[in-house]
Parts: sequence; structure tokens; C-alpha cells
Amino acid sequence: MATNLPQTREALGVYLQEIGVQRRTYDLFGGRLRDNEWVLDCRDGRWIVVFTERGSEWGGSWFEDEADACAALLAEVTKHDHAFFQLVAGPAPEEEADRAFDDWLAALSMTRDDLGADDWKFDDVPWVKGPLWRRYFVRGLTVRRLLG
Repeated sequence: MATNLPQTREALGVYLQEIGVQRRTYDLFGGRLRDNEWVLDCRDGRWIVVFTERGSEWGGSWFEDEADACAALLAEVTKHDHAFFQLVAGPAPEEEADRAFDDWLAALSMTRDDLGADDWKFDDVPWVKGPLWRRYFVRGLTVRRLLG
């Protein structure tokens, strides 16, 4: 195991916050079954990293050592970029979401052009019938800097 990676849950929590992983994507102390969250927990002297969804646990991996469990959780939560983004507008019909995002930026005396290309994204949720329901996301570290 590389020594520059966090070796404990406490150190991992600090590191995840520093790199901008959204808190809603992980739980480092188990005990809750929230939706769409990676969980690290100590059970019967062993460590487990498991995904929770709809009140159930899925695909747990067991470890003898806390540092290895921390590395596994870190790999899982940073695998997809959505863990680094915060919802700032929507979901709402396309025009309403567009306006809400522009209003959010205007409140910060900004426009979309003031953000870097990698600092924001949007999607249209496919599971809503009728007009598209759009969501806007801004990178968590960018939100922190802007609101800071």
C-alpha cells in the first residue's frame, strides 16, 4: 500500500474534502443505509467497503486492514466525476433550469463564460416523461471557491 494515501478513516475524510469529493457520496463510519453511497465500516474486527442503495448493501469487499479499506473506498468514490459535482439548478424543465442556472451565476456576478469548461456540466434526466428536465452541476471545489 502506498504510504501517501490516507491510512485511517479520519485521514481519508480530510483528504476527500480537500480534493472536492461531495460528502453525499460516502460514509466513513457505517451505520446508515442511505441511497447511492459508498460505505466504509468496521465489523467484527474486519473492514468492509460496500455500496448502499434503496436500504440495501451491494457488492461488499472485505479487508483485514483499515488502510486497504480506505484505499478501496477512495478508488470507488473517485471513479466517476459526478462525485466531484454539486447540483446548483434543477431538475426542472429545460428553459426553467437554464434560467435558474444563469440566475445562480448572476447572484455571484458571473456568467457561464466566467467558468472553466471543466467546472460545470448539465444533463437532461431521461426518466421524466414530457419536456426534458434539466440539471446543472458545478464542481464542488469551484462552488466552495465562489461562495468562499
